[in-house]
Amino acid sequence: MNHYFRLIFMFIRHWISGQTAYAPTGDFMIKLTALPFDCDANMHLTNSRYLSFGDLGRIDMLLKTKLAGLTLKKGWLGVVNAQTVSYIRAIKPLSRIELHSKLLGWDEKYWYFEHRFVANNTLYASILVRGVFIKGKQVIPMQELLALIGHHQASPELPRRVSHWKELLSIKKQESPF
Repeated sequence: MNHYFRLIFMFIRHWISGQTAYAPTGDFMIKLTALPFDCDANMHLTNSRYLSFGDLGRIDMLLKTKLAGLTLKKGWLGVVNAQTVSYIRAIKPLSRIELHSKLLGWDEKYWYFEHRFVANNTLYASILVRGVFIKGKQVIPMQELLALIGHHQASPELPRRVSHWKELLSIKKQESPF
């Protein structure tokens, strides 16, 4: 992650705010500015920065739900398994954007997140992310992870776009020559 100052500021903000824990399936939002060094030669947010901003959105969720400290104590790491990005509009330098992040749901192995980049009530990009929590090579079931914060509800029904994406990922794995 190339945003150490943003990350440090996020930790300080959460530490100072003393916020109560949020529900893990809630909507999470952070405000960001596309700084000039976040942009490429085409003078818009570079492709890789969207994924890095998504990292910040997931860290924000872990902090706000109080899962960050609990998972660190257990030595559990969140690992991204797959991502897909839809770029809709260019984000120009110095643009103020809102990153809306949501845990869409989970299955027996993976969790599914969506990050939406919004400015002036307009969608600029969307990222779907699939990942797992692991300790060593062991996958930690989401039910066990969410139980740490007293969340014992079943996964929300995954949106159709996520079900289709899961199917595509499965096909890609089956058709891989390696």
